[in-house]
Amino acid sequence: MKTCVLNLSGNVGKSTLAVHLLAAFSPGARIVSVESINASEVDEVDALDVEAFSASRFREIFREIMVHDELIVDVGASNVAAFMGEMARFRSAVGEFDLVLVPTVPADKQQRDTIATVDWLHTLGVAPGKVRIVFNQYPGESLEAVASVYPQVVGYGLSDGRAKAVFEPHAVIARSEVFELAKSSRRTIRELARDATDWRAARGEARRAGDMEALERAMAAQMIHDLAVTAQDNLARVHALLFAPTKAARRA
Repeated sequence: MKTCVLNLSGNVGKSTLAVHLLAAFSPGARIVSVESINASEVDEVDALDVEAFSASRFREIFREIMVHDELIVDVGASNVAAFMGEMARFRSAVGEFDLVLVPTVPADKQQRDTIATVDWLHTLGVAPGKVRIVFNQYPGESLEAVASVYPQVVGYGLSDGRAKAVFEPHAVIARSEVFELAKSSRRTIRELARDATDWRAARGEARRAGDMEALERAMAAQMIHDLAVTAQDNLARVHALLFAPTKAARRA
């Protein structure tokens, strides 16, 4: 499976999705970070082996795309215009990807940039069925409908964008502080959720020893673990939604 994550806009969670939605479910996949200004989040996870390029080195990126069957390409906002320009020059590169994820968030500017990204991918000739919108940073506590939180993108998907990308069923990832906590720990959400440490027992040991610092660490770790489990359940549902049909189609 060859997957690309991009958006003309920054601050939509591209690298977060590359790490926690893609790489965490595909151990051993080759990860290519296309970035030149800021370090990508994929570079900050200990378990991931990442090769970083700027879009100006597109020939090297294209070789990586052609050589590896299991590949994740994370395109930073500072490089996406140059990357897509090179895709237009190297026409066969457009057909290499099995899926192109375009994450969006509730902010108006990012929604407009998402629409522009889909239009650009369509102009490049990326098959509509390969372009999938991911509704990221959904404020789950609001209980609002997806169409109310991302009105521009959903409206576009019901009109001009209908034949350019897949918008439904909505792939929604809820906002959670655990993504930032995972970044500081240099681990994936999946790793945090699978941590089998008995934090209740650790709390008991800390109380008996009168070690208040250890008690605080154990309580904080328990809360992080709970948040990670909730987020991982969400990520697993979205991953199955995005990839199960694609994998089935490839086997057929």
